[in-house]
Amino acid sequence: MNYLSKRLIRAILVLLGVSFATFLVAQSTGDPVALLVKPNATEEAREALTRHLGLDQPLLVQYGLFLWRALQGDLGQSFVYNQSVVSLVADRLSNTFLLAFVSFAIALVLSVTLGVLAALYRNTWIDAAITVFTMIGLAVPAFWLGLMLILIFAVTWQFFPVSGSDQASSLVLPALTLSMQSTARLCRLVRSGMIEVLNADFIRTARAKGLFESRIVWVHALRHALLPVVTMAGLELGDLISSAVVIEAIFAWPGIGRLAIGAVSSRDFPLLQGTVLVSAFCFVAINLFVDWLYHRIDPRVRNT
Repeated sequence: MNYLSKRLIRAILVLLGVSFATFLVAQSTGDPVALLVKPNATEEAREALTRHLGLDQPLLVQYGLFLWRALQGDLGQSFVYNQSVVSLVADRLSNTFLLAFVSFAIALVLSVTLGVLAALYRNTWIDAAITVFTMIGLAVPAFWLGLMLILIFAVTWQFFPVSGSDQASSLVLPALTLSMQSTARLCRLVRSGMIEVLNADFIRTARAKGLFESRIVWVHALRHALLPVVTMAGLELGDLISSAVVIEAIFAWPGIGRLAIGAVSSRDFPLLQGTVLVSAFCFVAINLFVDWLYHRIDPRVRNT
């Protein structure tokens, strides 16, 4: 409880910092009233709308009201949609989670498989090919990869839809695009961990006892090599949720990323603050879970 309570306090401080930074950045983008009123509106109408939106109060007062309402589960009212921010985010959050978790599953399966193969066939053409693949995955920007996948598999060959979420196959291209960099990072980590574990004394002892090589690799060695991967995987999952903004815009995926982009362009402060705060909360919650999981897996961290 002491271990988790320290991290819970840090998580609360992170959320406070994110909310304050988002509030300041959103306020510096300009006056949303200029976009909401008609060009020929009178000055009295502009002032009335400013008072109605609560933008006539000092910034610290506005932030304090936002924080107080957020603690009660109220993220405010969207300027553009004239709906509750909570309801708008809740409608899109499941789509973002679906995209992030499918991408995470793809990244986890590919990275573990390729990382183990690279470690087993170290310094061979297989290792070299996997290394080149991971370098490309790290170097290629996600937006360019997404456009290339659309051009090849949606426009030229027409295997998958170009955009939207009407079909299950619509998830394939955005999930592959989003998972590429996570696959590359985790693959390198699995490879280095497996190389270290395969040279350990207990692996040589297991081989001397006559255990099958497949059991040695996929059970004994992999279990120990995945300990550092657990922490990295949690960070990757949180990063996938927050990085889905660009991918959702490219593939017209109806998640909170597209909602946030629309909020930026329309200066919808409550909606922008709500989407960022929810994304930050998901990231922090995932990392708290990973801390707890790592604490259960490795007792050595209990005294840290």
